[in-house]
Amino acid sequence: AFISRRASAQVVQRQKRNYGHGSSVYAAPPDPLEAKREVCELNPDCDELADQVGLQEAYRRYYGFV
Repeated sequence: AFISRRASAQVVQRQKRNYGHGSSVYAAPPDPLEAKREVCELNPDCDELADQVGLQEAYRRYYGFV
């Protein structure tokens, strides 16, 4: 029922990704469409159109090219 601290630490030790020496990457890159998605979600018409034709096309129709 009981195990040593060392054995339990090895069981729950988190695996780290190998990004290579000197890499500054620690997380997934941010989604470039996230800001547009938030703007479009606040407009009910744009949000509804995004479900039909996709986010990029709905944003372009309502707000133009940015």
